[in-house]
Amino acid sequence: MIDQRSSTSFLLAVALSLLLNNADALLSTNPIQSGPSLSLSSLSSTAAPVSTMITTTTTTQEHWMDFLKFPESGPPDFDVVEKTKEFSKSMTYEDAEAYYDQDYVFRGSIIGPITAEDIRETLKRFNVMGAYPDLHMEQFGFTLDPDNPYRCYFFERWVGTNTESLQLGPITLPATHKKAVIPTHIMSVNWTPKGKIIYHCLSAPLDRFEGNTMGQGAVVGLLQNGGLALPVSSVGNPILIANQKYIAPLIQGKTFSNDIDVPTWWKSTSKAGETNDM
Repeated sequence: MIDQRSSTSFLLAVALSLLLNNADALLSTNPIQSGPSLSLSSLSSTAAPVSTMITTTTTTQEHWMDFLKFPESGPPDFDVVEKTKEFSKSMTYEDAEAYYDQDYVFRGSIIGPITAEDIRETLKRFNVMGAYPDLHMEQFGFTLDPDNPYRCYFFERWVGTNTESLQLGPITLPATHKKAVIPTHIMSVNWTPKGKIIYHCLSAPLDRFEGNTMGQGAVVGLLQNGGLALPVSSVGNPILIANQKYIAPLIQGKTFSNDIDVPTWWKSTSKAGETNDM
């Protein structure tokens, strides 16, 4: 029996031999070459070496989200981390909305972009968090973005028991009385110089094996624990995208806002679970 490693070494040796034996031919037939043919033998001659200077140009292209750094306004005149901690203690949507800028946008890994108004209207028809009266959102690790003085990140982990019915538009699901432990995710809040939140972002679960919701995070994890069978919440999943675009509206759900309603500073046209377009 031929040892696999010996066989592999032999094939590599043959390939290297063929490359060396044909190097002159490959170099002399280079279609980019415009002067005399270049060969290995010419490189080893006594001719004076020719130095080639390569000039590279580096250009810095501004990213569309650099707008959120508000460079023209200078550093914030308030403590961004402390203000984010204050906001994170909001117990109701009404409390949270008081912090939102008129150009507020929420974007999660599979939700959004969605405006404050559309979130408010959707919550009137959907009762997910209310089905978990003891829901606890543990928050920790608040930190300022070193590249954006107006943005703060923090970790969040949700734990709660489904003791009330889930209301999803016209659909009501009875309580499962099951405890949900949602995988940890990261939240980020981007403030304006006037102390209002213009961008609110939620990440996908950091560890999909954490908790007991089969890797489903945040509200989707609560729905999973509440007995609703859902597609895998991964970006680009065509079944998930079809549900968001065509099924959710049938039950008066909205996972992203209409283009005309999204503030003009938001440039991406990717919706909900679609892959990035930029």
